[in-house]
Amino acid sequence: PGAAPMAGMLPPLEEGSVRKKRLDGIAKQLREKEKGAADRLKWSKIAQRGRSLILNPESTSKAIMKEYQPDSPKTVTINTKTIAKREEVRETKRKRVVDPEQEREQQIEEAKKREKVLRERLEREEEENKRQLEKEQKEQERLKRSLETPRDALHRLYEPIFTALWEMEFAFLGNTNPFRTVIDKSNCAVMGAPDYCDVIEKPMNLTYIQTKVNDKSYESLQEFMEDVDLIVKNALKYNSHPSNPYHVAAKGFRKKFRKLAKPLVQSLTKGMATK
Repeated sequence: PGAAPMAGMLPPLEEGSVRKKRLDGIAKQLREKEKGAADRLKWSKIAQRGRSLILNPESTSKAIMKEYQPDSPKTVTINTKTIAKREEVRETKRKRVVDPEQEREQQIEEAKKREKVLRERLEREEEENKRQLEKEQKEQERLKRSLETPRDALHRLYEPIFTALWEMEFAFLGNTNPFRTVIDKSNCAVMGAPDYCDVIEKPMNLTYIQTKVNDKSYESLQEFMEDVDLIVKNALKYNSHPSNPYHVAAKGFRKKFRKLAKPLVQSLTKGMATK
């Protein structure tokens, strides 16, 4: 009977969720109080140390230094590679900061060097191409000679001599070459030399020789040279006076012919001697 009045005096029981929420709130308040106390202690120490530093700076500084002094000295290893790398980076940066005029001159010098390298390379390539072309030409010439007939080979010897004689001109005769002119029985009177064929038994001129050169009809080098020599003999015979312009031209023609033929004759003579 006494239990009923006691039950009426107790507070009603809280639900679980309400009780948990109330306990979490209490725990949060306790944490905030502890944090505030820690902060107050921290600032108190800072204020106390600052006051000591102001009132007694020397002893306080020593205490601070002692506090942060390591218990045992540590060996510091210096990395020389790292130091060298840093110095290299600093040097590179220093070099980059150059005078604009100096940088322009440096660029010009580099451009000249590149141009020189390119020019030398082009010269080498050109020289190589030239050698290759000469090699190909020699090979073609060799093949051509291997296929040529004896008359072809002979023509190759006297044709350059004939061409040089044909192209001769004499200033004192109006830059003409009288040895190209054909004079025979059919036209000697018209040419102003009616007695030419009476004096000259066998007329010869470069035009006659040209036909034989083009037809490759010469059978020997001696035959070609005799025809050229006959031109000179006929001119000197018909124009016998030394002051006659055709006489002078004939001597000049002969001198040119001998100069052209000399290397060929010497080459052939040497070749025959070695055999």
